Amino acid sequence: MNQQHIADLSAELIMKYYDNHYMPFLNAMDDDALWYGPAEGQFLHGRENMIEAWRSEEHALSFSLGNIEVMHTSAHSSFCDVMLSYHITTHYPDHHDITLYQRVLLTWCERMVTDEAGNREKASRILLCHISNPHSKHEEDTIYPKNFHQIYYSNASFRQNGDRIHFHGLDRSDYFILSDTVVYIEAAHESRHSILHTVDTEAIEVLTSISTLEKRYGHLFLRCHQSYLVNPIHIQNIRRFKLTLSNGIELPIPEKKYTAFRDRAVQRFSNKTL
Repeated sequence: MNQQHIADLSAELIMKYYDNHYMPFLNAMDDDALWYGPAEGQFLHGRENMIEAWRSEEHALSFSLGNIEVMHTSAHSSFCDVMLSYHITTHYPDHHDITLYQRVLLTWCERMVTDEAGNREKASRILLCHISNPHSKHEEDTIYPKNFHQIYYSNASFRQNGDRIHFHGLDRSDYFILSDTVVYIEAAHESRHSILHTVDTEAIEVLTSISTLEKRYGHLFLRCHQSYLVNPIHIQNIRRFKLTLSNGIELPIPEKKYTAFRDRAVQRFSNKTL
């Protein structure tokens, strides 16, 4: 079992799920899978029971999914545990927004399955889905908490935007980060690695050099210095030979590159706001 593939697949399924495309997630379940939901008492056994439960639920909810951290580990070549953590905001038709920090454990295994043509093949299946930070369940809830705002009401919104970009962390995690949440990136370990500074998480050290990130994501970030990439949307002001970011951090701009960088930043910001 390729652990990295399973980790990437887990993130992909979660992103589709919160885009209200839940069947790929359910189809990945094993016939005998267990699902422990986000509310107390939510437990389902077996993929068919899960599919039936989701199909019977009608809702008009939409979701905003924040940055995703994915960690994976395995004690056997045929099993893999994947832990995902992220912020998720539920948007209700009455304009209530509720944000939670969600943690989901997926246990994957390899199964021999029969396809529609009757051929036997090896496939990855989810044995267990456990959402580990449950909230109190309203008596009228089924799968989606229709009356959730009556228990956990919040005015907070977590509408984050931008391209979702993928990084391999030094801690063996995979990060699926919304580009607009990255404030700046700095070089680390003699420029062999980089450190991401985002609006909602602690600094994340990734295995990619800042030069490689500039080549890969130059359409999103600007190089203000040999050691720094900055997100133009987080620049608050630029003055001679330094800039200030939305988190209050000041970064240097080499004198010889100041004018060219300022012009690029103004142009990039103008294009962003058209």
